[in-house]
Amino acid sequence: MAARNANGLRQVRRTLAWADQPGDRRAAEPMVLHVVIPVLREQQQITAVLAWFVPLLRGLPGSTLTLVSTAREERERQHLAARLAEATTADLTVERFPQLTGEELTALGEALAGSGEGSLAGAVAAEVLSGFPTTADVITAELACLPESAPVVRHVHYQGDGRKAAQVNAAVEQLATADAGQEYIAVYDVDSRPSRELLERTTEFLDRRRAQDGELPRVVQQSARFATQDAAGSWWERSLCRGAARAQTLWTLRREIPNLRRYADVARRPHTGPGLPGLAQTVGHGLLVRMDVFRKVGGLPTFTVLDDVAFGYRLTLGGIPVDSLPFTTTVPAAEYLSELLAQSERWFQSYLDYPKCAVRWHAEGHGSRRDHAAALTIGAYRGMAWLLVSPATATCLALALGPRTRLPVRAAAATALWAATVAPVRALAAAEGRRLTGRETVVRSAETLAGLLLKSVGPLTALGRWAVTGTRQTALAPKSNRRTAPSTTTDREFA
Repeated sequence: MAARNANGLRQVRRTLAWADQPGDRRAAEPMVLHVVIPVLREQQQITAVLAWFVPLLRGLPGSTLTLVSTAREERERQHLAARLAEATTADLTVERFPQLTGEELTALGEALAGSGEGSLAGAVAAEVLSGFPTTADVITAELACLPESAPVVRHVHYQGDGRKAAQVNAAVEQLATADAGQEYIAVYDVDSRPSRELLERTTEFLDRRRAQDGELPRVVQQSARFATQDAAGSWWERSLCRGAARAQTLWTLRREIPNLRRYADVARRPHTGPGLPGLAQTVGHGLLVRMDVFRKVGGLPTFTVLDDVAFGYRLTLGGIPVDSLPFTTTVPAAEYLSELLAQSERWFQSYLDYPKCAVRWHAEGHGSRRDHAAALTIGAYRGMAWLLVSPATATCLALALGPRTRLPVRAAAATALWAATVAPVRALAAAEGRRLTGRETVVRSAETLAGLLLKSVGPLTALGRWAVTGTRQTALAPKSNRRTAPSTTTDREFA
């Protein structure tokens, strides 16, 4: 652990020295972006999404924005109504029904009180929920209010049973492009707020790569740092979520970005021998894929629980470089403990999808047995590393504080903890141009330590739920209703 964390600290410092540096501001040809945002139960977010993206895309001629709603929302609403049957007043909480908005929970409570019954009837719940507009309804109403001078904004309503990947693929199928080798599909989440500076830096990067390679990069990953808005009511929950957000930011800096940089460098070299150039691990937020490449690989995978890591697997089999943009953006992090645990449980599903990817794509003739064996080995290592973060951190803490621990062991454990918390926290602050006081260092390091101690709970829950139920598919999409507005700050104050 001391050696691994020390190497991680080295990667953090290398990444901070490489990313977010002043750009050369060279004149670059504007890129054409087809921004695709899949939405599900996002009624409260649509107005803000349009207010952000429509002005942003005005400076990129030919670019479009597509909001992709899904008929799955109506089917999930019916399932929620069935689950609400027999619910009491005490059951109508965010913790029990994170898929519902506060307004929906309030209306359900009022309906229950007005019925004079002790529990809610399924028919009453269905009637209450039907009184709220779906996301598709809100999009239709909002688009009718847009001025004619706005960039092309499209609404695609997906009718199938698939989730995010299927929604994105359905939108791309309906896109007409002038030159597929010069235009990008840009996949963002509904709470994404890419800044104008981010798009300018992306344009500069694309222009530099085109000058070096003779073509535009095929795939570009805009990596993110994570920040909370301190929405939780209790101080300990706010601190825990801040620490988890900072721990996730550090993972981006010491694992995600370095791995992508190494993979892209190797994938570009002439490769004649056996074996993969690594294993790209893409992320579903801030993913730019050249249109011709998107179509060549068949779009995002729809046979897995999640699509982002699986998409990186498919790109690796095709030897397609994934460039990491040397400029990070900020995305909202989980604000509540329940949301945090559900999110990490959901994210870990990607690692459990690796075997399914190997079976599917080997059967389709993509990659040799050796390629898939190598990919599965790398994926298993990454999954185990995540599973062991919390127990390994707890072990180091116990050894560092244990009264009977021998001095060499205590020193190694303390080094592991220092390299995972104190040193990277200070490095982050230094990169932001701030000098932490002793108290600030202690508080932020303690929060980060708490985040690491909690990091493996979600993955362990995912494995336990799979073992008990025998399936990883659920009737409801594994996401909560977003209850906080995304941050629109562009400074470097993270978590």
